[in-house]
Amino acid sequence: MKLTAFLSAMIFAVSLCTAASAAGMQENGVTAAENAGAPAVTMPAEFEIPAPQPELYGFAPETAEIALEAGETCQLRAVWDADCYLAASLQFASDNGTVAAVTAEGIITAREEGTANIRLTAKLNPKTVSIPQNGSGIRTVTALVTVTDHTKTEEQKARLKVLKAKEQRLFGEFRRARAVILGELAADAPRITMEQTGDLIAASESFGVLMQKLNTAQPYPDYLGGSGLTLIEYWFDDDGKEKILAAPEQEDLIYIVLDENGNTEEWRFLYPDEKQSENTPEIAVFNRTYLAYHYAELSGDANCDGTVDVTDAVLLARFCTEDRTAVINEQGKLNADMNRDGDLTLDDVTDILRRIAKLG
Repeated sequence: MKLTAFLSAMIFAVSLCTAASAAGMQENGVTAAENAGAPAVTMPAEFEIPAPQPELYGFAPETAEIALEAGETCQLRAVWDADCYLAASLQFASDNGTVAAVTAEGIITAREEGTANIRLTAKLNPKTVSIPQNGSGIRTVTALVTVTDHTKTEEQKARLKVLKAKEQRLFGEFRRARAVILGELAADAPRITMEQTGDLIAASESFGVLMQKLNTAQPYPDYLGGSGLTLIEYWFDDDGKEKILAAPEQEDLIYIVLDENGNTEEWRFLYPDEKQSENTPEIAVFNRTYLAYHYAELSGDANCDGTVDVTDAVLLARFCTEDRTAVINEQGKLNADMNRDGDLTLDDVTDILRRIAKLG
């Protein structure tokens, strides 16, 4: 398809989407941000809530609406016709893990003020229930969790709200900043240094031991998250321009230096050393936390003009079709990466259009 034809079709799609939005159409797909909480908490995966099923066979959350104070926990249970479901198939997931996380056993932990939907899924027992040949037999119900927090000051709540907006651009949390806001860590608490890092590497016989030592030296990493690959950052300064990045699954520790604009100036492997490493790092992830932490974010704002409209979708479409005159700066690329996969594609263009039409 020629670019002009593509853009014409795309703009036409915006008008259709806008009309659909005005008519009250709603999207039934819900994307959950990955929760980088305590290890004992299940990370909610991306999922889609299917259309209501007429045959739930009694399947429901024991409590459909739950009110908790931040820090409280409760056990969520499912009820159903015992003969109709496979008990071992029951799963729980949260669509907002920063507000309310849930374990595989259904234990909900209220983390901060807000609301979250806890999804319960289970599979019908094919021995007792007739399942269509092309059907999955999976049924889904949800429980609404409302979390209040009377322990934090208004200033803390305001600062956490700003921090959360930054975290929503990433799959993870700014752990140190959150601990400082909550009073768990002094703002001027010592940071790890390059010299100390070198000493820890020399004293570690394996990557696992090295990570244990790093965690002891810095219990609150500046960032912990990632999608598919865990990323842990320890900053040498409050800005995060000089830092080390750990990728536990690959057993890599990388030293990174950024400039004032967040561009990568220098990087090298610290563990294993550059000559031994077989991994090729994704350099595009080196500055993502820096940009998310320091710059105002507007998801979809590819041209960085402070608004999200068709011009952003057009610019990104031109960029994706290799129009050399379509220039997007680093901040614009981060804004335009709607699905946060580190790559700009026409899928991101579609998501921008959905946002414009208020369908996403």
